[in-house]
Amino acid sequence: MLRRASLSVIASFLLLGCGGGGSDSNDTVENASVNAGSDFSVEEKAEFTLSAIGSPAGGTYTWQVMEGPSMEGFPQEGKDLKLAAPDVKTDTSATLKVEYLAPSGVLVSDTVTIAIGSRNQLPIPHIKKTLPDRDELQYKDEITLSADESKDPDENGKIIEYLWEQVSGPELTFERNDQITLKFIHPLLSANDTARFKLTLTDDEGGQSSTEFSLTLYKNAQVVFADAGEDIKVIEFDKVELNATASLSSSGEYTCLWEQLERPKTQLEDLITDPTLCQTTFTAPDVDIASLLKFQVTVSEPGGFTDKDTMEVSVQRRAVGENLNDSGQQRCFDSETVIDCESDVFPRQDAELGRDSFVQNEGKTGAGLASFDFTKLDENARPIIDSSTSSFSCVKDNNTGLIWEVKQPNIATPPNTPLRDTRNTYTWFLTNYPNGTRGTNVSTCPSNTYCDTQQYIDDVNATNYCGGRNWRLPTFTELMGIFNYGEVSGSSYVLDPNYFPAVANPQWNSNSFYWTSQVSIEGATNNSNLIEAYAFDMLTGETVELEQSTKAYIRLVREVSNNGN
Repeated sequence: MLRRASLSVIASFLLLGCGGGGSDSNDTVENASVNAGSDFSVEEKAEFTLSAIGSPAGGTYTWQVMEGPSMEGFPQEGKDLKLAAPDVKTDTSATLKVEYLAPSGVLVSDTVTIAIGSRNQLPIPHIKKTLPDRDELQYKDEITLSADESKDPDENGKIIEYLWEQVSGPELTFERNDQITLKFIHPLLSANDTARFKLTLTDDEGGQSSTEFSLTLYKNAQVVFADAGEDIKVIEFDKVELNATASLSSSGEYTCLWEQLERPKTQLEDLITDPTLCQTTFTAPDVDIASLLKFQVTVSEPGGFTDKDTMEVSVQRRAVGENLNDSGQQRCFDSETVIDCESDVFPRQDAELGRDSFVQNEGKTGAGLASFDFTKLDENARPIIDSSTSSFSCVKDNNTGLIWEVKQPNIATPPNTPLRDTRNTYTWFLTNYPNGTRGTNVSTCPSNTYCDTQQYIDDVNATNYCGGRNWRLPTFTELMGIFNYGEVSGSSYVLDPNYFPAVANPQWNSNSFYWTSQVSIEGATNNSNLIEAYAFDMLTGETVELEQSTKAYIRLVREVSNNGN
C-alpha cells in the first residue's frame, strides 16, 4: 500500500510564497513515500517476511504492531523482517505499521494486515490403572483409572474437560465421570468379565480426541451375600421391620426366607406378615421383662447358591400405666371421612400412636373401651368380677391405679339431695388455696354452712366412702385421662356410661362443668389474686376456665391405699 507525503509539497509552496530566508528560488523539497506490501494470510507459528519499499532511498524503517496478538521483538527496525506468526487459539489478524524516515527528514508510513489462521493440535489421551497395584482385580476392590498422563501438544494449550464412559461389561457405578480419575468398586461376579471404558478429552480450543481402555474383572468364589440388617431396639407392640434388601447376588436377583431362632413357645413366625418377603414386618410381642429375639434370613440366588445372616431385636416393656391413658380414638381420618390408618398422606394420627394402637395385643385386668381398663368396686373397694353389673360403688382405673367416685343418680332437688347426688353443685375452694371463693349461697348441696369443693371433700371422707378417706379433687391431667374422645356407644358425653353412669344434665345448671384442682392465672394480677380454676365440660371434653365463685360439679378421685384399696 503506497502512501506519499503531501506535507513536503505544501511546505515547498509556503517557502516559495514567502520569498525570503535566503533560499534559492531554484531549491526544491523532495517528496517521500513508503509501501509495506499487500495484505496476506499465514498459519500460526509459520515463518514469513515483511518487506517495505521507501522512496527516495537511503532512509530508515521502523515496524510496530498496531492491532492483534502480541509479537515478540517489536518495535523493530529494518527494511526486511523475518518473523514467525504467533500461537493463537482462534483465527485472528494482526495489523503492522512501517514508518519511513526519508533522508530529507520527511516521515511517512504504511500498514499491512496479516490474517493468522489457528491450527489446533488435538489432545493426546492416555489411561492407566493406578489402584489397586496388582493385575488380578477382585470383588470389592476400589479401582481407580487415571488420565493424568494425557496432554495437549500445543505449547500454550490445556485439557479442560474429561468424560469417561463405560462401553461394555458388567454394570458399574461411578460417583463422578468428569474428573481426571474414574473410581468404582469391583462388582460381585459369578464369571470373569471385561469392562471397557472410553475417555474423551476436550482442550481449550474445543478440540476433542478419544481412546478406549479395558480391564478384566474376576469372578468371586461366593456369589450371594445375605444381609439381615442392623440389630434394633423396639417396645412391645411396636411394628417391627425385617429388611434384607441390602443383600447381594451376582445376578442381582435373589429370594428371602425369614425364621426366628431360639423362639419361645409362642409361634412368633405366625405374626410375621410374610416370611418370604425380603422386607417384611411383625408386631413385637407382649413381654413382662426385656427380651431378645433372634432372626435369621436365608438368601437364595437363581443359580442355587445361598447365604444366611442373623440379626437381633431387643424388645423392651412399654412404660405405660403411670398416670397415663390414651384418648380412646381408634379410627383415622382425612379432611372429610374415615380412612385406613398408616396413610402416607395423613400420617401419624392419634389412632396409630399410644396405647389405643396396640390394645388388641395387651391383656387387661378389667374391661373397657379401646385401651381403657376399668374394674368396678363394691362399697369396700373390692373388685366385682362381673363388669356388666349395674350395682357398684366406685371404679378403679387399672392403667393409672386411681379410684374414681361414681355419682349417685339424681333423686331430688337441691338442697334436699343426698351427699353425692349428681345434681349437687359447688363453688371452687381448697384449703391449700386460701384465696378461693367459698359458696355460701350460690351453690346447691345439702350443707347448711358451705357448698364448696373443700366442704364436699371433707364430708365424703368422713363417710369412709368406698373404703377410703383420701378422696380429693382430680388434677387437670387425671380428669382428662378418663375421657374417651373416640366413639362411645349410647353416650352423649365423654365418659363410658358402663363405668360412669351418672353425669350432670346441662339443663340443671346450664352446663356440665366439673372442677379440677388446677387454678388458673387467667384474670389474676399476682399469685395472691387467683380467681379462676380449670374445669372440663363433660359433654365435649373441652377445657374451660371458671371464676371460683361459679357453680360446677365434682367427681372425686383417690390413690390406692397401702392395703391395696
